[in-house]
Amino acid sequence: MPTLKPRVQVTLEFQTHEVIERLAALQGRTRGSIIAELLDSVAPVLARTVAVLEAASTASQEVKSGLRSVAEGVHTDLVGAAGEGIRQMDLMIDELSAGSTEEANPRLVTRGSGIRHTTQPSAPKKLRKGSIPGVAASSSVNPEQPTGRRSPRG
Repeated sequence: MPTLKPRVQVTLEFQTHEVIERLAALQGRTRGSIIAELLDSVAPVLARTVAVLEAASTASQEVKSGLRSVAEGVHTDLVGAAGEGIRQMDLMIDELSAGSTEEANPRLVTRGSGIRHTTQPSAPKKLRKGSIPGVAASSSVNPEQPTGRRSPRG
């Protein structure tokens, strides 16, 4: 079906094409839809970059040098964050590739933590002879005086 959206022809590196081809096959999608989704996901960042570059083009030399140092700092932070994300993905790939010698436990836990406790819950303490439930042991109790219970009205 024809589209009214603009079209772009792009030449890719062989390894980039291969990765997009494999991803498209795994997801049952076209290469074009994979590339379009990727570009759509970075479009907001590109729009901010364009806005900064447009502002910088009309700024004074002093402002430009300040922007340059800020941009270099942001770039360093982003490279560090991206590197950590890539490292985490590599660890996940290694774990998935290595497989597990333990048998998987797909048991669904719907309440609690799913951890079995090895100790039994303690039994309730027994009351001492002559003690009254709900009254502290140090308080003096007069057996003739009611304990807060209502007597039947008669």
